Amino acid sequence: ISKGVLFILKKLHEFIPNYGYVLILFSFAVKLLVYPLTKKSYQSTAAMQQLQPDVAALKEKHGNNPQKLQQATMKLYKERGVNPLGGCFPMLLQMPLLFALFQVFRTTIELRAEPFIWWIKDLSVPDAVFNLPFSVPLYGSHVAILPILMVVSMFIQQRMMSGGAAQPPQQKTMQYFMTGFFFLIFNGFPSGLNLYYTLFNVLTIAQQKLIPPAEATTA
Repeated sequence: ISKGVLFILKKLHEFIPNYGYVLILFSFAVKLLVYPLTKKSYQSTAAMQQLQPDVAALKEKHGNNPQKLQQATMKLYKERGVNPLGGCFPMLLQMPLLFALFQVFRTTIELRAEPFIWWIKDLSVPDAVFNLPFSVPLYGSHVAILPILMVVSMFIQQRMMSGGAAQPPQQKTMQYFMTGFFFLIFNGFPSGLNLYYTLFNVLTIAQQKLIPPAEATTA
C-alpha cells in the first residue's frame, strides 16, 4: 500500500510542484473513493440512534437475563435492517491508508524537507512551532499546530455522529479517551500525515452536513 501511495503522490507531483497541495488533492480523491461506504456507515449510525428508545425498553424488560437481552436486541437489529458495526467502517477503512502514509512520510527521501505553506517547512517531520522545556509522555517536547486542528475536527465529527443524542457514559468516555490519545500520539507524527488526516476529517464533516436527514436515517 505504501508503494502504491508513493507512486500516486510522485505522479501528482509531476503536475503539482507542492506536496502539500498534492495531499489535498489526494484527500479529495480518497474521500470520493470511499464515499459510498462511509455514506452507508452514517445511515447505519443514524438508524442506531433511532433505535435507542427500543433498546432501552429491552434492557428494562430483560435486564436480569443478559442472554435473552442479547437475543432480543439482535432480533430488533435484524427486523429493522440495522448493522450495529456499520459505524466502524470509516475508521477501519482509514487505518491501512494511515499506516501507509506514515511509512511514506517517515522513510521516503523524496518528501524530506518538502515545505507546504506558512509554518509547515517539512512534511516529513512534525510541524513544531516551539519547544517545551520538558517532555510529556507520548506527546513529546514540542507543540505542533496540525495535531490540534486534527483533534478539533475529530471531536466535531464525533459530535455530529452522535446527532446530539444522549450517549451511554461508557461510550462518551471512550470517545474522549480516543480523542485525547490521538492528540498525544499524532503530535509526533509527520506533518504530512496530520495534514491528510485533518483534511479527511473536514471532508467527512462536510459529507455529513450534505447528507439530508431523511436520507441519512434510511437504513
